Amino acid sequence: MTNFFENVDPRAATAISDVSRRMYELRERRKRLLAATGCGEADEILAAVRDGSLPEHPGYDAWLAVRLIDDRERALHDTLQWRCLVANGAKRLPPPRSGLAALAYAIQPVLPAVFAGGMRLHHDGIAFRGTSGVQALVRMQTPQAWSFEWNLADEAWRLDTAPAVHPGVAGAVHVHRPDGAVVDSPVALPLQEGSSGVVLAFLKALAQSPTLGLH
Repeated sequence: MTNFFENVDPRAATAISDVSRRMYELRERRKRLLAATGCGEADEILAAVRDGSLPEHPGYDAWLAVRLIDDRERALHDTLQWRCLVANGAKRLPPPRSGLAALAYAIQPVLPAVFAGGMRLHHDGIAFRGTSGVQALVRMQTPQAWSFEWNLADEAWRLDTAPAVHPGVAGAVHVHRPDGAVVDSPVALPLQEGSSGVVLAFLKALAQSPTLGLH
């Protein structure tokens, strides 16, 4: 039987091995996240956040992370198949992009100048580093289900759509301030548009005011 790697360029073989390793690491991260919440599946986490048996945070973030890890693993599986095809003589095909990778690819050319060059894809989100010192992490599952975290001067902020009730907060989108207060979002985000539109609207608002105008 022909050895699969017999005619594969060493660099391509290394890339294939790296994708396989990352898929394994994602599966292990998923197991640890589920174990930490005491839930068996992602949707159990969200149900527990809704009924209050898990705290809103980090419960909602764990749910997003598990869902995004699932998406990322499927994307890496497609990448693995693509690399194997190319390594064994298939025509040069563009690399497949889906999930967070597709989102990052779509927004990179139109990022606000303050974040240009400071974007990095993570296993369960997209990180941004701004020239003003702002560091943000975007976890985007759908245009209606996401969490944006950012830090400025050692103060942690969060804008999200977690299904939790907060006194005085009417909208689905709310802000967690560093002092612990939770308020309605002061930023109008295009929730009916695609994920890229929501993320770009948030980053533009953050570029204008790292506190979104809240003091």
